[in-house]
Amino acid sequence: MSGFTQDDAEDIAKKLGCAPNERRGHKYYELFVGGRLIARFGVRRASKEKGHGHLPKDLHITQKQCRDLSDCPLSKDAYLEIMREKGYVIPA
Repeated sequence: MSGFTQDDAEDIAKKLGCAPNERRGHKYYELFVGGRLIARFGVRRASKEKGHGHLPKDLHITQKQCRDLSDCPLSKDAYLEIMREKGYVIPA
């Protein structure tokens, strides 16, 4: 399956420990590392089956990496390492 659902988005938010944020009736999740915003993505609430194809772009990763993040082969630590390599997370 190549598409992402609301459940996938919620699973990723939980796995990454993202902070929920609601604005004007829209639900967003934000990932902060060291006080810096790394990623922000919205969750469509209209239907669980509505597409969430924006997730890979919003998380700065490939479709496969996003699927692995949702399905568990990619851990939070591995995701953060990818973000470090891309310059989104400043090494401690």
